[in-house]
Amino acid sequence: MNWDDLKIFLAVAEAPSMRMAAKDLRVSHSTVSRRIEALEGKLGARLFDRLPEGYKLTPAGIDLLPISQELRSQVDAYSLKVLGRDTELEGQICVTMPDVIAVEVMMPYIAEFQSLYPAITVRIDDSYEVYDLNRREADIAFRFTNEPPEHLIGRRVATAYEAVYGHKDYVTQHDPNAQTSTARWVGWGLPEDNPEWITNSPFPNLKMACHLNNPLLQKQAVTRQMGLGYLPCAIMDNEPDLVRLTDPTPVRDVWVLTHRDLRDTARLRVFREFIFSKAAELTVRFRGT
Repeated sequence: MNWDDLKIFLAVAEAPSMRMAAKDLRVSHSTVSRRIEALEGKLGARLFDRLPEGYKLTPAGIDLLPISQELRSQVDAYSLKVLGRDTELEGQICVTMPDVIAVEVMMPYIAEFQSLYPAITVRIDDSYEVYDLNRREADIAFRFTNEPPEHLIGRRVATAYEAVYGHKDYVTQHDPNAQTSTARWVGWGLPEDNPEWITNSPFPNLKMACHLNNPLLQKQAVTRQMGLGYLPCAIMDNEPDLVRLTDPTPVRDVWVLTHRDLRDTARLRVFREFIFSKAAELTVRFRGT
């Protein structure tokens, strides 16, 4: 058994599906299946049950998972150490990401990176567009997407989950489960939009309180008891006065992307490796607690 075997195992164990594991590894579905079967043969133990809904860890797989994750952390730490010896680890990095990621999730990691590499200046541009990478207006992009552009390279670092939230006092006063509930929604987009998420929610008959096109604004509206919101767990679960009213639902993957021509630039490479080393923490944050 070698590290390449364990990388395949971790990808299947942590990805929401075999298809996503293959995409993360940039190999075919059949290649991943063969590698898992070969690893199981080497170990003499079945690591996954093959179920109609996907691969599920067996007790042997559950035992192997934390060992593999610890080894990955050590490999990542060593990679960072080696990269840190590069004499060109200086200059500016322009990182673009949605404001919701920048404000609510990533700043502690950016601060940690800055303390490790003080000669590298990080510039953050809040944006939801990918075109800025193509125009070289940014070096690295964090994006919510299930289909990253093929001309960019990168890695999925987490899957973002969303759920319905409300302020605990608002939910007490306006029980959304009541037959004649006075609770209302904090809505997305324009009033003429037909939001499927409301129709598919447990509260399809509630009226709209307002329409806001930014999740940070929506969070503020929910916090100020203007209504219920369907919002990312990453920005809502850390608020003690908010309660989650539905189970989290996976909505989009979180990718760290860069232009292919920039993959060997030392300061960008060390930044990407630093973020990739935080993937386990980011997975927990975006999934919700």
